[in-house]
Amino acid sequence: MDIVDTMKLKNMGITYIILKTLMIVLVVFFATDAVMQFISYSFYKGDRQFKSVKYEPEEIQIGEGLFGYGYNLDSQADKVILFFGGSMYVAYNSVGMYGGLFDCPFLCVDYYGTQKSKGKMNLATMQQSAEELYTYTRYRYSNKDVYVIGHSYGCGMAAYLASVKECKHLVLASGYRTCADLYNKIFPIFWGPLKVFIKNNIRVDQYAKTTTCPVTILASDSDTVLSAKVQQKLADCYSCARSSCDQCPSVDCKIFHGIKHEDYFSTDKVIQEITKILN
Repeated sequence: MDIVDTMKLKNMGITYIILKTLMIVLVVFFATDAVMQFISYSFYKGDRQFKSVKYEPEEIQIGEGLFGYGYNLDSQADKVILFFGGSMYVAYNSVGMYGGLFDCPFLCVDYYGTQKSKGKMNLATMQQSAEELYTYTRYRYSNKDVYVIGHSYGCGMAAYLASVKECKHLVLASGYRTCADLYNKIFPIFWGPLKVFIKNNIRVDQYAKTTTCPVTILASDSDTVLSAKVQQKLADCYSCARSSCDQCPSVDCKIFHGIKHEDYFSTDKVIQEITKILN
């Protein structure tokens, strides 16, 4: 075997190693995304209703095969809240725990493919669920202002809805810019351009560009899931360099002390802050 053949074999060996490494990397990224998406969706599927709640939820049929729950449905208030809960907070749980905190109709939807709602859960059907909840609300409460509130994972669809529909105010409690902010807490591999490997990525950073209503972001220095630093970066997504732009939302990031990730809506300071926004 001459030197040319030896070099060819060596180059083929290097190419094989490179290709094999790339394949392993791709498998790791795709598999990790699939696992994280499965975990995220699983919190909304199956028998997830709390056995004990503070307020009695009332089931509502939002569309064909799409269901949710509400509270204070006959309130004469001039506003209505559309709430998107975080992990474990399906519509029944969100309404059952938080529906009576505010003196106005309080509505939540169970995404297609979760709880009683038919179909398959993915980004497109989550967005469709949010929009159909809005349509239902506008039909039932045509003279009321719509306030949209999201917590944790639910901030994604809350932010999406406010970016495509007319809303009075958007409140995000412990939100995120993309799913990478959530995934990297467990598997810190989705950085920079590597976010492209996230299928069904919820891009709040993109939704912010078409949001025109005022935005309030609630954070806590004791939130170890989505930190106050992440919330400040989220607020930056909504900030506009053109300070005189009428189409850019006003953004307020409030950082509380001592509130854990799961305790925002069981904390008086947070409820008082939201009540001020509603009034």
